[in-house]
Amino acid sequence: MTQLLCQDRQATHEGAAYTKDMNVHITSCKLFSLLTVANLCPANTKIWRATMTRSDSERPLDLLRFARVVYAVPGIQTICLQLQDEHNADVVLLLACCWYGCYHGELSTTRLAQARGFSRPWRAQLVAPLRQARRWLKHHPADTAGIATAEQEALRQRIKTLELDAEFMQLRALAALLAGPMTTRDTHEADAAASIRLNLNRYFSDDLTDGPGTIAGPGDAEIAALVQASILCR
Repeated sequence: MTQLLCQDRQATHEGAAYTKDMNVHITSCKLFSLLTVANLCPANTKIWRATMTRSDSERPLDLLRFARVVYAVPGIQTICLQLQDEHNADVVLLLACCWYGCYHGELSTTRLAQARGFSRPWRAQLVAPLRQARRWLKHHPADTAGIATAEQEALRQRIKTLELDAEFMQLRALAALLAGPMTTRDTHEADAAASIRLNLNRYFSDDLTDGPGTIAGPGDAEIAALVQASILCR
């Protein structure tokens, strides 16, 4: 998941600066395991709320806005990237599971299978190769190959834009797949939290085996943080 998901495509320089300030950098696994949204400092929460657009303050949120708002919650980007890199998690699909739990309840195995059936090849054949190319360019200096540094950086930025576009397209496709004959319900917060947790556990029980290098699922602290961030944005 790129760092740009939390930014609207029309974001101002001021908004981008806020987004940079929101990032919470975790320097050890011990500190990371203790991270929960409930323990966010007021300053970071204030900065996060300042970045919300008028449409983001309207409820219920559609999947695209929900994903952007939740991803911008301080600490969530760090969690998502760690789940992506260490557990092979599809962050876009994870956020869709959270959104569904917030507004619609339990995500059935059939609906999850449909969402996964689209997301797996889209991610494997499109998003992941773009991400790999972007990261490779970042860590391989251009001057050693006789390519101008500015030229290589411009290429990397174009690839980043394509990666972001692919993720937004995946979100729109998932919104359509998960829409169906549903009625958004005003659930009690505790019920919504339980549904989000159930959806995430259902996703991780199967999807983490979809790729090399995956050994085990995330700890409860990561799940709890995603649940709390989703409820905060609900």
